[in-house]
Amino acid sequence: MTASTSPTSAPQPAVRTAPAWNVCLSHDPALGGLYRAIGDFARGLAAPILSFDDGRRQRADLSAVDGAVRIPCGTGWLGRDCHVMPAAAAREAERVLASADLLVVHSLFRAHAPWAARWAGDRGRRYWSVPHGCLDPWSLGHRRLAKQAWLTVHGRAFLEGAERVVFSTQRARDKARPWVSGGQVRGGQAVVVHWPVDVPRLDGRDDARRRFRERVGIPADVPLLLFVGRLHPVKRPLETLAWFSAADTHGSHLAMVCIEGSLTKADLVRAIPRSHADRIHVTGPLAAADLGDAYLASDGFISLSHQENFGYAAAEAVAHGVPVILSPGHDLAHDMPRDMAGQLACGWLLPDDSRTAAEQAISAWAALAAAGESRLAPLGTAGRAWAAETLSFDRFTAELHRLAATTAS
Repeated sequence: MTASTSPTSAPQPAVRTAPAWNVCLSHDPALGGLYRAIGDFARGLAAPILSFDDGRRQRADLSAVDGAVRIPCGTGWLGRDCHVMPAAAAREAERVLASADLLVVHSLFRAHAPWAARWAGDRGRRYWSVPHGCLDPWSLGHRRLAKQAWLTVHGRAFLEGAERVVFSTQRARDKARPWVSGGQVRGGQAVVVHWPVDVPRLDGRDDARRRFRERVGIPADVPLLLFVGRLHPVKRPLETLAWFSAADTHGSHLAMVCIEGSLTKADLVRAIPRSHADRIHVTGPLAAADLGDAYLASDGFISLSHQENFGYAAAEAVAHGVPVILSPGHDLAHDMPRDMAGQLACGWLLPDDSRTAAEQAISAWAALAAAGESRLAPLGTAGRAWAAETLSFDRFTAELHRLAATTAS
């Protein structure tokens, strides 16, 4: 719906001629993987970003980095968070998008989605929906009544009217079937395009291993398991360090590279058992190059997250040739290669979220790591080869352009 509330004053965004535009909410690095994925769509389609911004912080400085056109939604509660579309914000957006043939609409549950559908319908233009996990049962279980109401009022029509509904994994698409075309995926409407990650060179691995371990205080010759993620209960960082401590880890170490969320770095440090105080290292966040060193310095990666719609950290670990221990909530893990026995070829995919399953996998990884690097190498090689083929930016770009040039059947 459109409200008459005016947005807070802001410089009028310049009009850019582009055949495709990304439309999203509050484009901000604090949103982690969502911010990164929208940026990849912008690069892949050469499609600028129009962000309907909330009033919680000023983001004009970010536009110099990501090029996004930012239109503030309003000052009141409904307008500020884009629960309704203020009339002034809609007019600005119409001006900016005047030349667009395709809108790529990211996320659901706010007024930008039905507004974009109406804009496209009124002008005979196309739009795609990129739900980013919004249709996952785990996500739908939080604020369930409000989300169900939105889907009833706006969601089905919005999704069914989309030329494409784009998912990052096969499993994410499968879980969204009840909401796409009344439960029946219509021809090529619901599609899977894996988000891209870089597959780095490994010729500097020894130097990276030395740099990271010296920086954090980890001995050069011990196996190292790596956690990378936001400190939020959904990621289960407290369980990760507790279950690592309880497993038979053969003297291995755990490094936790983390961004503070509802939990803090101090919360993690306090939770480290005294018996493992010298074997669990909490680093806080790392910049891109330093994070690359952390992957290259590690012998394994672990994420016990309840839900990862894509999971950039796990994808990057695989791309760096690091064997992974992943919970079943990692949708991307279900697209990763299998060995002759049907098991994950690049590590361990847990059968459930239990402590027992996690400790068994950690112990199995540690036993292989203690036996020598050559025992883990085939796992890393298998994952890295799959990532190079499946998660390349060239493949991502080619698939987006193919979809944009064809019509869903």
